[in-house]
Amino acid sequence: MFELSFYSIFAFATGLASFIIIPKNLYKKFFLYGLLFGGIGDTAIASIFHFIGTLNYKNMGTTSIFGIFSFWTPIAWTFYYMIYLYFLPVRRSFLVPYVIIFAALNYSVGMVMSQSGLYEIIGVYKYIQPFVFLFWGSISAWAFHKGEHRIMV
Repeated sequence: MFELSFYSIFAFATGLASFIIIPKNLYKKFFLYGLLFGGIGDTAIASIFHFIGTLNYKNMGTTSIFGIFSFWTPIAWTFYYMIYLYFLPVRRSFLVPYVIIFAALNYSVGMVMSQSGLYEIIGVYKYIQPFVFLFWGSISAWAFHKGEHRIMV
């Protein structure tokens, strides 16, 4: 039976938003980038910090993947990064604030999830989490621009 949770609702909401926002002819390209930077990126980051002992997802129910994260989390991050990269500015003067704002948004959502009991931040990770989001968003933006041969002026 389908288990309704914050994780599944968030994945469906970001998926619906990506279907509405991203044009059909560009969807495949952004899906691949979203999967690479969002889904696989989240899986790698969540796994690393879980094994270090600084991040524990909670209340995952039957959608838990080895007790590390929910099945829905990488799916939500895939759609989220599709939207993030679709609106990514080309000009550096807009790009830097854009990446910083999205890192702050990610951190804010993470704090809400932590306060809601959806995951637990342990030790030093609470201090470095904003920088993890900033690094993740910056590397993704840089790689996307390089992959698309966009000129950043």
